[in-house]
Amino acid sequence: MSFEFFLESIADPTDHIFAADFHEISDLSPEELGQFASAWFPIPIERRRSIAATMVELAEDNPELDFTAIFKMCLKSDDEPLLEIVMDGLWEMEDRSVIPGLVEVLRSQKGAETRAAAANALGRFSILAQEGKLLARDGETVHDNLMQVLEDEEEPMEVRRRSMEALAPFNTLEINQHITLAYESLDPDYRASAIFSMGRTGEANWLPLLIQELENEDPMIRYETANACGELGEEDAVPHLILLLEDDDSQVQLSSISALGKIGGPLAKKVLMACAKDGDANLEEAARIELETIEILEDPLGFDETA
Repeated sequence: MSFEFFLESIADPTDHIFAADFHEISDLSPEELGQFASAWFPIPIERRRSIAATMVELAEDNPELDFTAIFKMCLKSDDEPLLEIVMDGLWEMEDRSVIPGLVEVLRSQKGAETRAAAANALGRFSILAQEGKLLARDGETVHDNLMQVLEDEEEPMEVRRRSMEALAPFNTLEINQHITLAYESLDPDYRASAIFSMGRTGEANWLPLLIQELENEDPMIRYETANACGELGEEDAVPHLILLLEDDDSQVQLSSISALGKIGGPLAKKVLMACAKDGDANLEEAARIELETIEILEDPLGFDETA
């Protein structure tokens, strides 16, 4: 299918577009984006949502596909479901040019879920800033806007807690104070966000508290805590994560497998190998995936995925 034929297809709501056809709208030039926009805006919003959702799904499966230009254009949309779809697609993208659009949505009067999705997408740039992969002024823009939302008690809780999660990689004293306050909250979702944020800070001082929370009665908290331990990457957590492999909640078990894979080390690797051989079907598959990741990280040139 040619680019021109693709534009004709999206205008026809009865026309099915195959996955392979989306290569035609990957990495559009400014001129092509203008042509795409002319075809895009007149079509019904339900079809725009459907096509955008397909683009997000395809880009997740194939990193060579780049729909950033289209997603960035869609950030100007007034349709909140469409905005949430494209911001989900922007979550792992590193193009700094999307920052102003995400900030605009975050600071808008749109619904809490839509603004929370913008905060979540901005969290990727917090990570890049801490890795020295973002211009200082962009890092300041991300930090300052998220912090203003987090500190405004009039803001919806959903937007504030997602802003806290997005800010966590900056790992400042001020942010850690907010994480502590959230952890001490009676709101279970806010507490879960605090634990998630602890992991994203990369701050090992949170580990004793996280090890304690691995025994929490709430499976949601155990799940988030296991993931946070994985993000911190401290081998001291491994013996405690092993206990979660017998957890009553399957999602908690899987989060423990994922954390062991991220932490690595001799003991974690040994346990994963045992799970890959003797665990239930879900744990076996998850453990094999984590072992493959460890092997690639340990010897990227020697790993043979066909072995």
